[in-house]
Amino acid sequence: MTIKYELTEEGKKFLKEGFPENKLIEIVEKEQEVEISKLKKEIDALNIALKWAKDFGWIRIEKGKVFFLKKTDNPFEKLLKDFSQNKPLSDKELTMLEKRGLIKKVVKGIADELVGKEVAVLHPDLIKTGLWRKVKLIEYDVKEKVEAKVPGKEHPYRQVINYLRQKLIELGFVEHFGPYVELNFWNCDALFMPSDHPARGIHDIFYVKKPKYGKIIDKELWRRVGQTHKNGWKTGSKGWGAWDARLAKRLILRSQTTALSARTLYNLPKTPYKMFTIDKVFRPDVIDAKHFIEFEQCEGIVVDEDLNFRNLLAYLKEITRSLDIEKVRFKPSYFPFTEPSVEGMVWHEELGWIEVLPGGIFRPEVTLPLGIDKPVLAWGIGIGRLAMIKLGIDDIRMLYSDDLGWLRNKELI
Repeated sequence: MTIKYELTEEGKKFLKEGFPENKLIEIVEKEQEVEISKLKKEIDALNIALKWAKDFGWIRIEKGKVFFLKKTDNPFEKLLKDFSQNKPLSDKELTMLEKRGLIKKVVKGIADELVGKEVAVLHPDLIKTGLWRKVKLIEYDVKEKVEAKVPGKEHPYRQVINYLRQKLIELGFVEHFGPYVELNFWNCDALFMPSDHPARGIHDIFYVKKPKYGKIIDKELWRRVGQTHKNGWKTGSKGWGAWDARLAKRLILRSQTTALSARTLYNLPKTPYKMFTIDKVFRPDVIDAKHFIEFEQCEGIVVDEDLNFRNLLAYLKEITRSLDIEKVRFKPSYFPFTEPSVEGMVWHEELGWIEVLPGGIFRPEVTLPLGIDKPVLAWGIGIGRLAMIKLGIDDIRMLYSDDLGWLRNKELI
């Protein structure tokens, strides 16, 4: 539709005869003070004239008399003249004229604009008004090639991530975020991973070159974790017999979002509590169809009384079910920070069974130094591999693809 403006009857009258306030000020300026009763005989629309003359600061009204103060240009006079001559006016100026009733909006619908023209689309306005009879409809050629429409949409992998995020929020989980550059302490030591564990080598973790070291502010936490590694502290464990405190201070790119679980437990606001994050981790690896040097993990912990291993399996099944993945199986596994531990596998039509669901119940060596004395279910799911199944792809690199053909044609989740 098109919006235009045209003069009102009052606007036409003032354009031709002049504004009543202009006539008023001519009389008052000449006589300096005039009885209102006298002005009634000489000026039509006196109330309008008095209102605007007063607003402009031209006059003062007192005890039935009008007193002259000053005379300036009438802003409406020039605006109305410019409008009548089709000179461009700003939206503000048009609004001024419209509010005074000098001009009015005229709205023309699409149907009015199409009358007498050829049209390719039978617009609803044409049908409602019956004006379709007055236009020439262009014949539709089904063989005509048209330009493909490419609307914007979320990346397919981002759709999967957001879908799972919403599911976890619906299950009562609170989303957390943590730093990419992490202390080895949170990534490994607080999780009771021994200092000489193979997964802490330079082939499995990216170490930051500069600066190399960070620090833990809570000295008591530092002491408890160190003692747990050395002799088990009061956890009932014998520990690992040694602890490399210097290695614990090294800065790294986090290799697992479980580092955020440790941070969350240390600062746990209340219990029971359910936390999750879906975020990046980094590991040196040979890039191929199944491996990448950075990928997303879906980390989750549940803290409450009387939790058990069956509860953990139920959560893992619910997460895969939310992505319409039904073929799931579990096998016993080992991780330094959980006992019992499990590795969940899901079925991929091209790649077979893929390990994507590692989890377990945090050991006392993890929870007690962090100040937690309740069971904690934990998992760190490779969301990228679940997404491969959901998206029907067999190469993890496609999750980060900028192939426009694939991105445009991939169906929405």
